Amino acid sequence: MDRNSPDYYVEPTVSNSLDTTRALISYIRAFPQPRLVEPVLTPRFAISCSSRLLSALGDMARADPSLPVQTHISENRNEVRLTLELFPEATSYADVYDKYGLLGPRTILAHAIHLEEDEIVLLKKRNAGVSHCPTSNFNLRSGVCPVGKLIDRGIKVVILFCLLVRH
Repeated sequence: MDRNSPDYYVEPTVSNSLDTTRALISYIRAFPQPRLVEPVLTPRFAISCSSRLLSALGDMARADPSLPVQTHISENRNEVRLTLELFPEATSYADVYDKYGLLGPRTILAHAIHLEEDEIVLLKKRNAGVSHCPTSNFNLRSGVCPVGKLIDRGIKVVILFCLLVRH
């Protein structure tokens, strides 16, 4: 993340972010087989990443097609609006990730509550998947992912159930 995040999350430079990402990937891949941990490129969400960072991460993903990508998409309407303001060249939130080479068969998109029809078509075309946690989205009151519609359209969907414990 290099913008729109708390100071303690923002990385000092894109170059620093890429260097530490490459180092972590190498470190994890050096674990003995079978590995119980795998590296995943994780731009938190488009709002927290500059075009320069997303472009570099897309280059990294293209250079290593075995590397999964996980990020957020369309969790709430304000997030969608802000994303489109920050990336005016994109036609949709999913198009942001696609333009930067981050949307493909190893991509997992969290939430996907407010997808437009063209985004569903694009996710299917790129064979990207969706991860949905109804407990999280219910508690955030962000909406309901159209899981049935996505499955009917051939989108890979993983449903996570989170247990919330109050102390």
